[in-house]
Amino acid sequence: MSATTGPRSSRRPQPRSDVPGRRPAGIRMGPSVGRAAISVVLAALLLSLSLSGCGSDQPAGSASAAGTATATLSVTPKIENGVQIFDVVGTASLEFSPSTLIAKPGKITVNLTVERGSPLHNFVIPTIPAARTNYASTDTPRSVTFTVDQPGQYPFVCTIHPNMRGTLTIS
Repeated sequence: MSATTGPRSSRRPQPRSDVPGRRPAGIRMGPSVGRAAISVVLAALLLSLSLSGCGSDQPAGSASAAGTATATLSVTPKIENGVQIFDVVGTASLEFSPSTLIAKPGKITVNLTVERGSPLHNFVIPTIPAARTNYASTDTPRSVTFTVDQPGQYPFVCTIHPNMRGTLTIS
């Protein structure tokens, strides 16, 4: 036995690179590489969350820097002849503006318009069969009138864009 291969050798065996989960010899990951990977994942997550937001704090109908209507958090209706009326806009960013409607029990009308540059949208409350518009376009707004007697939360959606959602709150 030679001095370098005997049982008392100070040389450590090299890790095998053909074993799954092992890095090839000579490649080490220090703590800074792990932190960098976590930072990249967190940055990607934050970016995706910011791009998929469903609302804004700007008032309904206000113009953004791009000149388009932006979503609002909530709105109460105007009332004409005892009917609660909401003007809702389907936006190019696939949002309802406003995204939350707050009403009292009774007769409700939703007037759906679509901003310029936006695809077709519709307004549907799945739990209220009468609360459904046909598809609206920039040139063809749609309206629907229905009655809600029970307080509660009634989610609404654009059936073309299922992530385009809002809520009608009856109190």
